[in-house]
Amino acid sequence: MGNMSQQIFLDPDRKRWKRLRRIFDVVAVLSTLVLVTFFFSVIRRQALPELLLPAQKRNYKALKESPLSFKGKAARPARRKSQRKPSDIPLNTDEGVRAAFYVDDEASYSSLKQHIHQIDLLFPDWLHVITPEGRLQATTSLFPVHIYDVVDAAGVHGIDPENKVHRVIESTKEDTEIFPMVNDYNLVTDKWGENVGTLLKNPQAVEHLREQINTFLAGSPSYHGITLDFEEVPDDAEDAYLAFIAQLYSDFRAKNLRLYVNVQVSADDDEIRALGKTTDGIILMDYDEHETGSDPGPIASQDWFEGNLRRVLKLVPKEKIICAMGNYGYDWTEQLPAQGAKKTGKLKVVEARDLTVQEAWQEAADSDADVHLEGDELNAHFAYDDEDSHQRHQVWFLDGVTALNEMRAARQMGLRTFVFWRLGKEDPTIWSIWDRPSAKDAQNALKVVPPGQDVNEEGEGDILKVIGRPANGSRTLSMDADDFTITDERMPVYPRSYTLQLYGYQPKKLAITFDDGPDPKWTPKILDILKQEKVKATFMVIGDEAENNVGLLRRYIQEGHEIGNHTFTHPDISEISPRQLELELNLTERLFASKLGLQPLYFRPPYSIDQEPDTNDQAAPIDRVEQMGYIIVGNKIDTDDWNEHPRKSPQEITNGVLQQLEAMKDRPWFRGSIILMHDGGGDRSATVAALPLLIDTLRSKGYEIVPVSELMGKTTAEVMPPITPKMQWQARLDSLAFFVYGAFVKFGVFVFFFGDVLMSGRLIIVGIFALIDRLRPRKVPDPNFLPRVAVLVPGYNEEKVIVRTVRSVLNSDYPNMRVIVIDDGSKDRTFEIAREAFSREIAEGRVTVLTKPNGGKAEALNFGIEHLDEEFYVGIDADTVIAADAVSKLIRHFADPEIGAVAGNAKVGNRVNLWTRWQALEYITSQNFERRALDLFGVVTVVPGAIGAWRTEGVRRAGGYPVNTVAEDADLTMSLLEQGYRVIYEDRSLAFTEAPIDMRGLMKQRFRWSFGTLQAIFKHRGAFTRNKAMGFFALPNILIFQLLLPLVSPLIDLTFVVGTLQYLIDRYFHPAAASAANFEKLLVYFLGFLVIDFLTSSLAFSLEPRHEANKGDGWLLFHIWLQRFAYRQVFSIVIFKTIKRAIDGRPFSWDKLDRTAKMSAATERITAGS
Repeated sequence: MGNMSQQIFLDPDRKRWKRLRRIFDVVAVLSTLVLVTFFFSVIRRQALPELLLPAQKRNYKALKESPLSFKGKAARPARRKSQRKPSDIPLNTDEGVRAAFYVDDEASYSSLKQHIHQIDLLFPDWLHVITPEGRLQATTSLFPVHIYDVVDAAGVHGIDPENKVHRVIESTKEDTEIFPMVNDYNLVTDKWGENVGTLLKNPQAVEHLREQINTFLAGSPSYHGITLDFEEVPDDAEDAYLAFIAQLYSDFRAKNLRLYVNVQVSADDDEIRALGKTTDGIILMDYDEHETGSDPGPIASQDWFEGNLRRVLKLVPKEKIICAMGNYGYDWTEQLPAQGAKKTGKLKVVEARDLTVQEAWQEAADSDADVHLEGDELNAHFAYDDEDSHQRHQVWFLDGVTALNEMRAARQMGLRTFVFWRLGKEDPTIWSIWDRPSAKDAQNALKVVPPGQDVNEEGEGDILKVIGRPANGSRTLSMDADDFTITDERMPVYPRSYTLQLYGYQPKKLAITFDDGPDPKWTPKILDILKQEKVKATFMVIGDEAENNVGLLRRYIQEGHEIGNHTFTHPDISEISPRQLELELNLTERLFASKLGLQPLYFRPPYSIDQEPDTNDQAAPIDRVEQMGYIIVGNKIDTDDWNEHPRKSPQEITNGVLQQLEAMKDRPWFRGSIILMHDGGGDRSATVAALPLLIDTLRSKGYEIVPVSELMGKTTAEVMPPITPKMQWQARLDSLAFFVYGAFVKFGVFVFFFGDVLMSGRLIIVGIFALIDRLRPRKVPDPNFLPRVAVLVPGYNEEKVIVRTVRSVLNSDYPNMRVIVIDDGSKDRTFEIAREAFSREIAEGRVTVLTKPNGGKAEALNFGIEHLDEEFYVGIDADTVIAADAVSKLIRHFADPEIGAVAGNAKVGNRVNLWTRWQALEYITSQNFERRALDLFGVVTVVPGAIGAWRTEGVRRAGGYPVNTVAEDADLTMSLLEQGYRVIYEDRSLAFTEAPIDMRGLMKQRFRWSFGTLQAIFKHRGAFTRNKAMGFFALPNILIFQLLLPLVSPLIDLTFVVGTLQYLIDRYFHPAAASAANFEKLLVYFLGFLVIDFLTSSLAFSLEPRHEANKGDGWLLFHIWLQRFAYRQVFSIVIFKTIKRAIDGRPFSWDKLDRTAKMSAATERITAGS
């Protein structure tokens, strides 16, 4: 071994490590203390002050009726499931298919998620034909309604908002089939069939619609057909309508698609008979006997329901009928006579509205009314008087009881396929009998009544408070023992859904709130505008963003604004666990306490429940948050400033707010005083542009802009109380934890962007220099310059390869040369084999074989130099074979007295697996490519041990090969450069070396290289100022790109992966809210680097000299990105070990690689003839 006492960084007593270890231990203990304390502060809930509000009381008086008893009887067994696709199962077989109508609201979606396994066919209300020219359209939102063309020049556009329905089906692995419903309902005007007559009378428009539907289905293979629902078709367009359906049916049959058509019970016999022949099924909408445009009455009385079925069964075979039932209600409001006035005739209906079943129950509960099945109609009914408004409410509805009666009656007629209108409005007990209406105990499943999907709301405003929680109701039934018809129902206890108290509405006061900040680009601009306009706003802050922009967080408070909690990472709180929700809030709360010393009480949930929860799913987390002490702040006025497709102008944003304020006059449920805008989460240029105009316009309309606290009758101090003295120490520790976390995140982001720029810039600069080096004119070598040359071959335990190596040298075309083999005390027969194999050459003086006690490669080379009398020598490793002209190409450069050494072109000779191929790629695109650039300035920093030529005088002046570093070739090269010699690169001098064949071997080799390189840089650190070429280019290149950047380069990949995953998750679950701005920036930088890397690597390959050895190298380029990714992880570990070894001061032992003596077939072929 070498003299370890002289090694750079050696610390025999390890004093340096002991001192540093003490510091590390103290830091570790303190860090652990901070992290543990922070962890417990985050998982432990801290009570927040509670702000109370008064409850409201309604003055209702029920119209009482006496209860009835229950008798029960059995029915038939449940349906079976088939392995066939639902639409392939004949309708009304014993495997009765089940279907449901779906609309895009939260209640419908919540019901779909819960009951998808009971739905075979889904008919979503997604497509509309409302223009006279027959364009197929869809909507992206309900208020304000945004309508778009589904088929246009750009192609077919999706109609499943946020891909929600498909996600449910895919995640549950159900075989539910979707048949989008095409109707003529205009969401904007709330009317049916406005232009359907004009459309149907125009053959070109009808053909256009037909083409649009076929194009849509061709571009949407997940849909297996459509459902058609044209209502209010004029009599004179009826024939055209039927002809259109017949054409579609013909088109669909050729493509194995299905066509279902909704048919009202009022349709005449001829129409029904015709549709039975030109559709795969008519959906008989057997409901709306009475509706909002009629007098109060049953929605589908039992006899009426059954009569409709009997009539249709005479016209259409049962295999073409789907029985559609209702599960919803209507509330007719009648004006009572003035007190003391004479009652004359029936009461006048002043208003009628539709209800979900849950809303009907809620009204019955609020009015203390009794629900019952009314007489022979057998529809649920109750009535009550609103004494405040002097009005009577007649409520009729269809529920689980009516559904069971209807299904049993239909089954008696041979019908087994059912659908109901609609998901989200239904009585939840319908699902308990949906698959088993004939079961003996089916009616018993109706006794316990879970709450529906709806959330009940009381009051007006944007501030939410939970005043009622879900609870099951109960039901008693009476049944006719002869025909199994339920004749009455009573509900001793009504089911209760969440009840929210809304408050804070003040007609002439408005609060402007901003979500998703702070953002370093947009928030300062918004704050400047608010300051100029003298407006105090409220900011709902994302903890993660605030942690990255603490200065802006403090500026919110310094300028008098209010802030609230918007979670830490912005998840949909209805999709996460209660524990995760608590963690999200606590993290943000701890951040506020540690950075501001405040406990803000506001909370606004992200995403779809920004305004207020629509379903129990969404209300449940709101309830949990409120129990933690937060005030739930919604918003009734949405500027839609986040929507980038299309981006709204400032005037459009302002007009949208005014429209919503105007709508409040006629729609009390819209009334609120809080405006939603955004100061983060994407491009907020529209917000910045619109804000001054919005403020000026609102003030001109007489509105006062106030903070949210004023809407509640509170002060800013009350909604953002300071932390208690007891909490201050915890806050300081939390602040330190957030600082460390923030520093790590910012460092990772910095490394990603700065590292990408740095590496890309380096590749470009190196590429330019390498290209210039190739194109510059070269001196013509002097053919008479043929000095005597020695080739030194040091070796230790090289019996497998020594003969092959020496033989390749002897086959060289250089005429004046000898080979010196130095055996460094091998334990095998290296020395003996070399002497025996080359006895003749030894006798001729062409080969000298030396041996010495083991001392390491540097001492072996120095021992060889002692036996030199040649002016120049070439050094190669014992596992290397060289091309025939390799020595000639190197030595000719020494005709220039300024040349101290020449680096050859080392190539991987054993390309036998992925690891060795990756090293071959690295040698070409990294090591050799870099040497080309350095060659331009004559400052090649490493002459490789595999192949390089040296001026003997310069080496001896440098003291020979150093023994105090383990990268003796790099150290010696730097010594020659410091002497003033130039060190250059000869790419045509080819040598083929044996590379490590696995990751373990590669890491051992690179550990030695990197540690030796660090030693050499430290040893020659004076060259940073003494030698311009080394100090400005060569040494910084090694320090930055071979040591420092590789240490942290995995953060580049980690930042990209985390950023990409975060964007994709947001894009998948909430595409409308997912901002592509940050992801696009991430993608541009990362892909930009990959492209630059690929292009410069391609350049590196093109600069390689034409030689048989380079044939097929181009295929290595396809490994480039995978190799770079793997190398970044491996080399980071290597550099970490290197720095640790330099610090701890332990001696470095030479880890010799095991030789395989294997070369690839191409290498063997090339060198065999040398």
